[in-house]
Amino acid sequence: MNDFERRLTDLLHTGTPQPERVITASELSELAQDEHAPRGHRSTRWGVPLMAAAAVLVAVTVPVYVIGHDNNSPAPASPSLRPPTSAPTSSPSSTASNTPGSVATCLTSQLSLSSGPSGAAAGSVYTTFFFTNTAGAPCSIRGFPGVSLLNDAGNIVGQPATREGSEGSSVRLAPGQRAQFTLRLSTATQTGCDTPRPSSGIQVYPPEQTVPLRIPFTTASCSVSVQSLTQAH
Repeated sequence: MNDFERRLTDLLHTGTPQPERVITASELSELAQDEHAPRGHRSTRWGVPLMAAAAVLVAVTVPVYVIGHDNNSPAPASPSLRPPTSAPTSSPSSTASNTPGSVATCLTSQLSLSSGPSGAAAGSVYTTFFFTNTAGAPCSIRGFPGVSLLNDAGNIVGQPATREGSEGSSVRLAPGQRAQFTLRLSTATQTGCDTPRPSSGIQVYPPEQTVPLRIPFTTASCSVSVQSLTQAH
């Protein structure tokens, strides 16, 4: 260790101990002057550069000359970064609302069945039947009813009616209103039916229902077909 380093060390350990002590540029310059000015063994041209270098050294590395710095002291806390909060968004409801003006499907318990006029043409008999809304609220009905003819014992005669034509649109029935369908009864003989089979009743399932309605209906036929429901005239 040279004289300059020794004097610097002495300077660092003089005075009242402080948690942190920084050597100023003026103190370091004085050390450089004391180191070189009195002795005269070296050229004076080094005095000014040494002082300038000392000043630069202090200016650049001041944080290095610290006395009593506690390495265990906590580092300054950096500001916490929080993600920006967004306004809560409401999820769309999973429950679909009914279309304005829509009504529930007509149940069997809301309907009554009745027969209308009949007409014959080319070996067939056409009969119109009606569903009447007997409930106190509107309902809708659509499609083909399920139809079978019955004998006196209440058993089905022949085969259930086949569908004829395309399905119509939904019919809205206010209380007391009616929807109608047409039943075609074939009276011509055909394979498996040498003579029309007599029946005394009819059983009709409203569309989408599992409970039928029954009324008396006397006729004779070999086959039966049914058309889709429409609004009653």
